[in-house]
Amino acid sequence: MRRRVLIAAGLLLTGLVGLVVWQVPGPREPVFENRRLTLWLDHHVARSDAIPPYGSPGWKKADEALRHIGTNAIPTLLRMIRAKDPPPVVLKLIEFQRYRWTRINYQYARKRHEEAEYAFRVLGTNGVSAVPELIRIYEKAVSPSSQSCAAEALGHIGHGAQAALPALLQNFHHTNDYVRLDAVSAVLHIGGDPNIVVPALKGMLKDKKSEVRFNAVAGLRSFGAGARSAIPELLDALQDQDQHVKENVEDVLWGHVPEKIAKPLVVEESSPIVVGGTTVGFSHGGRRIALRNDGSYMDTIYTDVIGDEHTKRGNYTLNTEKTYLVLKPEGGTSQELFRVDYDGQQYWVPETDRDRITQPSESWLRQSSIKVVP
Repeated sequence: MRRRVLIAAGLLLTGLVGLVVWQVPGPREPVFENRRLTLWLDHHVARSDAIPPYGSPGWKKADEALRHIGTNAIPTLLRMIRAKDPPPVVLKLIEFQRYRWTRINYQYARKRHEEAEYAFRVLGTNGVSAVPELIRIYEKAVSPSSQSCAAEALGHIGHGAQAALPALLQNFHHTNDYVRLDAVSAVLHIGGDPNIVVPALKGMLKDKKSEVRFNAVAGLRSFGAGARSAIPELLDALQDQDQHVKENVEDVLWGHVPEKIAKPLVVEESSPIVVGGTTVGFSHGGRRIALRNDGSYMDTIYTDVIGDEHTKRGNYTLNTEKTYLVLKPEGGTSQELFRVDYDGQQYWVPETDRDRITQPSESWLRQSSIKVVP
């Protein structure tokens, strides 16, 4: 009996010593309004379980502290992301009535990882100096949570984290679903050389996890014309059983091969560009309206001259004779278009242009009006 008591006491003492050692604070932290960074970050995440509640004045104050400290927070954030829980015997002691009598408020590693990940989200591209250490933390993978939050932090940094691509791409075929998801999600935000990243993303379009497939499609979308080599795989992905993935694939393909997705109405490829009422020449862009069978549409204006692309979505109605089309953009004013057949071409124009477009002198109007691509 006495031996058991001694063993129990020894374990208790070992655990307490271990717990105290584990709780020893690290290097000096940045301070805002006489409060350490980790105290501001305690339960500070962009979720409903945040304390103070997400979006409340207290939560906003903590966000203010984080933004004020800025990049000076990075050393502390890296320590938080690489944090590791103590041995099981110490955790058992923590779980035993939370040791109120010891006055130790232990913060589990996973919570610290999540708090640091959110902080890197706030820092965004300003967190670029943390990339080398985040890569090491990601590769070391001291825990699934640590590795996951390191990947997310790299994604928040974006283009400046391209040095992490080899480590992330290596995990595209990891046996753990969530490791693959984290890797693909990070690459989605980081980007990189399309000759390297696009083939890798193409390979994820048949992943068994729908979230992985969805983010792979989103990643391909971000490459624009640089992802044209993925069109065959994207066309195959139209058969995806997940409706969200399928719709995402359709959106990407609308930008490349709209005729494969819907009943397209497309401005011809060399349409004139008018800026402030002045013609500035011809582009290899134009306007593309793709109508889906479910009654929705996507209207995209694209041009190499301006170097931008603007997309509007909404619903449409088309009469039985297919001569009258109404576009109803989300949050905008409806547009009525009428079908006019002229010289073997089908045009869709406002009512005011129905007669004009058939006049021989109106070549400009025909050139810049919506017409169906054969």
